[in-house]
Amino acid sequence: MINKIAKLLGADSASRMDALSRQVADSCVESVCQLVRGSIESMTFSEARGYVRARAGSIVRRQARLTISRHTGAKLPGVDAVTRAATEQLVPLVLRQAGVGVPKAASKLRLAA
Repeated sequence: MINKIAKLLGADSASRMDALSRQVADSCVESVCQLVRGSIESMTFSEARGYVRARAGSIVRRQARLTISRHTGAKLPGVDAVTRAATEQLVPLVLRQAGVGVPKAASKLRLAA
């Protein structure tokens, strides 16, 4: 009974979408980090978030197509939907790994005598 209600409410497709987008995001983290690492170090958190989102688009889209094509015969969400969801999950992962938004330890100032 619960399974039928969940199916009516779309919970099954939502969990499938979440699993696919998580798989795509996890497989893209390293590639996107390598792509943006040198550029985002001096950016603010908001700038870095937008930059990562923009640069990750083609990588995430390619990986979403590959991931969806591996699941033949299953009713899956479209590439655009998976790409959007995966990008939303990917951006915080990349920013966290790159250390953006983490306060830097202040270096000790040397005082002249």
